[in-house]
Parts: sequence; structure tokens; C-alpha cells
Amino acid sequence: MCRMQRGWANMGTQLIHGSGRIWRAASLAASGAAVVLTIGAFGAVPALAGGGGGGGDQGQLVAVFVVQPTTTQVDEAVTPAVVVKVENLDGQVDWDYNSPVVLEYAVNRLGAPLPTGNEVNAIHGTATFPELTFSAVGFGFELAAEIPGQSGEPGPSPWQWQPDWGWMLGQGSGMSRPSSPFDIVDQILQCGGGSQDDPCTSETVSSDGTSGSATAPDETGTLEATGGGFPDLSCTAFGGVVSFSSNLSKTITVSFRGSGGEHSWDNWHKKSVSICWGSPTPFITKSGFPAQFNPVNDEFEGLLPHCSAYRPAPCVSSVWSGSWGSSVKATIQAPAGDPHIIFG
Repeated sequence: MCRMQRGWANMGTQLIHGSGRIWRAASLAASGAAVVLTIGAFGAVPALAGGGGGGGDQGQLVAVFVVQPTTTQVDEAVTPAVVVKVENLDGQVDWDYNSPVVLEYAVNRLGAPLPTGNEVNAIHGTATFPELTFSAVGFGFELAAEIPGQSGEPGPSPWQWQPDWGWMLGQGSGMSRPSSPFDIVDQILQCGGGSQDDPCTSETVSSDGTSGSATAPDETGTLEATGGGFPDLSCTAFGGVVSFSSNLSKTITVSFRGSGGEHSWDNWHKKSVSICWGSPTPFITKSGFPAQFNPVNDEFEGLLPHCSAYRPAPCVSSVWSGSWGSSVKATIQAPAGDPHIIFG
């Protein structure tokens, strides 16, 4: 059943396939207008056209990502360079467009500043961003490409979700649909270049009193380490978030330095120390129950158990405290994955 827009009447539906999606097109017999389906890089995108059987407003342009942003180290240019095509409503690159294209955030959860190198002039409808550089770490960023002068009346989002059509470009908008999500991290290590006796180890990263590093076997893979850039976890009580992502199993060492007072670490026994863990995949918590899904952070979160024969990784293998209980350190055995960690 096709959902009707108010004022539309006598509509028939036809199924059209594009890039793995099915779009519904409707003809407006009463008004004489038409709905044009434009096949572009992201499938069929419906756009309203004028009546009389014409091809639509050929002056309207839209930006399309053809090389997406990828996870990159902070203060380094995104590689490979992001590329955006400027297309007309027929999905054809506008060879005559040699004006600016601007990258802005579509998703920016923690308010990171805009990257530098985010505005370039297109050459024959193609905009390449070789110096796109981010100055702050963060997770789950998405970008949108804007063609200045095409935006018309700005709305809350240039791309709007339509229940039957998916992402639909708002009329009068020169914005692209959002890019693929990506992260900006402190370190990216390429593992697998040495011997088995020479493990792949990150430098220490820190956030709000929490610090840590990770070691992976020297096998083919990557290891990413980041301090901060992620919202508080649901089981958070102290310090900041540190994150270690790898397609390899790893040993993570995290520490927290207390600040004295009623809740300083000298009031805690080391066996009562808890580590809060957030992961895209479920795991068994300290209580023996599965971790709860936190929709705010889009991950499973809970306190890690101590390692045993019956508690597979991720788990806490050891905990020890510094002099006078001024700090606590824990070692975590972790499988491949993308965890966020903080003291619970």
C-alpha cells in the first residue's frame, strides 16, 4: 500500500529497482505534474519535476560522494582524499561546474570543530579534498557536501527520511546525503611488519585521568588507540573514556589516578575495582548476565568480569594499586573488536 501525500490523488504505483533499493513512483493524473526518478551513485532518488512531460529543473544540482571519508589519525589529512561529484537531476556530472563545494558535519556527536581543507573549487564537476584534516578525535562522524547557492530555504536536515522512499533530497537543497560514518583517532598502527617476538603496541592515550595502552600480536592487522572523543558510558563513575580498536586480539592496560577526598582510590580495595566496557557486540558482565544495550551510544555496556576458566574474554586479568592507593591499574584480555573503556 503506497502512503499518500496530502493533496495527491488518483495515484498508481510502479516498482523500480536501483542500487539494491525499491522506490515507489507515483503519477499525478489530476495535476499534470510528474515524479522523476533520477538514477545516481546512491540509487534512485525521487525529485519533483514540472508538468508538461519535461525533464525537470536541470538547473538544480546535487553533491554526491564518490570517495567516502575513512577513519584517520588526528591532525593528518584524510587518505585517500574525499571526492565529491556535482550532478544534475539526471544523475550526470555537470562538466561546466567549476565553483566551490563545502564539506560540513551531518553527524557530530560531541561538537568537534570543523576540519580544515573542507572547501575546494570543483574542476569540471569533480571536487577533491586532499588537505581535509581534523583537529579533534571523535567517533561516528558523518559529513555532508554542500553546493553554495543551491540550499534555498535551509531545513533541519538536507536529506529527509521518507517512510516509503528512504532518503529523499529536500527541494531547493544542494546538500548531499550523509557520508559513511568514520572515526578520528589518536593513533593508527599497522601490525604485522616484525617478528612474533616483537608485538604491536600503541602509545599511551589519556582522557580525564584515565590512561591506557594496548598490545596486539604482530600479525597482519591494525591497532587504533584514542583518548576521549566518546560520550560517557552508562556504567561510568570515574575518569574519561579510552578506546582501542583492532581486528586482532589484544591485551589492554588501563589506569586511573584518583584526586583524593571521599571517593579517592585509597578507600577502595583493589578487588572491588570495576571496569566499564562498551562494545558493538554482546558480552557477559561481572554479574554473570549479558551486557545491556545502550541505544544512546549504540553499543552494549556493562562491568567486565574477572578472568577465569568459565569467563572468556573480554575480562579483567589483574588489578593492582599504586602507593597509598593513589592510583589503580588493570589489565584486560580482549578479543578483536572496538571497545570503549572507563573505570566503573
